[in-house]
Amino acid sequence: MRDAIIQSLKDEKIDNYLITETKKTSVEMFFIRQTLDMTRTEELDEWNVIVYHDAVKDDRKLRGCADCSIHQGMTQEEIRKAIGEAYMAAGYALNPYYDMVKGEGRESIECTSSLAGMTLDEAAGRMAKALFAKDDSEECFINSAELFVEKKKVNILNSAGVDCGYDDYLVKGEFVVQCLEPEDVELYQSFSYDELDENSLMTLVENKLRAVADRARADKAPAAGNYDVLLSEDSVREVLSFYTQRADAAYIYQKYSTYGIGTKVQGDNVEGEKLNIKLHSSVPYDDMGISMRDCGLIRDGELRQIHGGLRLCQYLGVEPTGYYNKMIVNNGSRSLEELKKGRVLHVVSFSDFNMDAFSGHFAGEIRLAYLYNNGSVTLVTGGSVNGSLIDAQDKLTFSNERYDSRSYSGPYAMLLKDIPVSGE
Repeated sequence: MRDAIIQSLKDEKIDNYLITETKKTSVEMFFIRQTLDMTRTEELDEWNVIVYHDAVKDDRKLRGCADCSIHQGMTQEEIRKAIGEAYMAAGYALNPYYDMVKGEGRESIECTSSLAGMTLDEAAGRMAKALFAKDDSEECFINSAELFVEKKKVNILNSAGVDCGYDDYLVKGEFVVQCLEPEDVELYQSFSYDELDENSLMTLVENKLRAVADRARADKAPAAGNYDVLLSEDSVREVLSFYTQRADAAYIYQKYSTYGIGTKVQGDNVEGEKLNIKLHSSVPYDDMGISMRDCGLIRDGELRQIHGGLRLCQYLGVEPTGYYNKMIVNNGSRSLEELKKGRVLHVVSFSDFNMDAFSGHFAGEIRLAYLYNNGSVTLVTGGSVNGSLIDAQDKLTFSNERYDSRSYSGPYAMLLKDIPVSGE
C-alpha cells in the first residue's frame, strides 16, 4: 500500500507529504454483571495521507494542507483520486509558510509498557479480573462493563526524510455501578491506562461502589452558599487543564491567552501551593513525526515552556513540542483527611463537569457529595458548583495521595477555597 500511495503522489506531482500507517489490533470484552456476554477481536490497517500545497502571493510564501484516508481494497485509481482531491482542497486553505519535520533514516521505538510483555488476551483477562475483584455485594454491584485492550503499530513517513515508527498499548473501558436500596441509582465511570495497572482499576471500582451506595442514601441538596470545595480524581485533571490549554501555542497565537514564558500563572501573591506541572507523551513521536520529550510546563507557579504543534509553534518562534496526552502534577502537601477538616464540600460525582479555558469558570451538577462540618458528615445530592479558578488559584491545596490514569498522574484531590454552590 505504501508503494501505491507514493506512486499516486508522483502521478499527481505532489512533492510534499506525510504518510501515517496505523495497524490496530484489539480485544474487546462486554459484560452483563460478571458474565462475559460477548468478546470480539478487531484488526484494522489504515493509512492517512497529508498533502501540502505551496503557493506565493504578494511575495509571501504560503502553505496549505489537507488529508485523506486510504483503506485496504482501494484501487490505484481510487487512491490517486483521493490524493488529488485532497491536494486541491489544500490549495483553498493557505496559511503562512511553515516547515515540515526533517529527519534522516528510520528509527522504530520499542514500547516499554508492561502491556508489551503479554498477549492482548492475557492482558484483557488480568484487567477483567481486576475490574470485578471488589464486586462482591448483591446490593451494590457492577451491572455492565466494557473492556478494551489495544495495540497500535504506527509508522510515519514524510517527504522531508522522516521515517519512524513505534508501538502503543492502551487499556480502556467503562462500567456502570448500581445500588438497589434504599433507592435504585446508577453511576457511570470510564477508565484508561497505558500500563497493566490492576491496582488503580481495583481502587477505582471500590471507590465507585462505595459512592453509589452513598448516592442511594443521599436525599437532599446542600444549602446554597460558599464552600471550600474538595474535588478528586478526574475532576482535578479537568480543572488543571485550564493551565495546559492556556499554555498551548494555538491559544497564544490566536490571542485567547496572554501567557508567555515567565508568566506567573497563579498571580503574584500565592498563599497556597505553587503549581508544578509537566506534560508527557505515551508515544515517542507525534502525528507530524516530532520526537516527543517531557515538557516542564510550569515550575513553582511560573510558565517555563509553551507547547503545541508544528505550525503554530513556528509562527510564535518557539520550538514545536508536539501534542501530549498526559499531565503530571507534582504537588501534594497535605493528606486527604487533613483537607476534609473544617466546613468542606467534597464532590465525588457530577452529572456533568466542565472547565472553560477562556474564562476560567468551572461548573457541574452534583450527583453525590460529602459535606464535612467539623467532624460530622452529611450525604448530599443536587445543586451545582459554579466557581472561578482565577479567583481561587492563589489558595490551591493538594492531597499527597495520588491518582493515575493514561491522561493524568497527580494529586488525588485538590481544595478550592470559597466556591459558590447552589442548593436549597
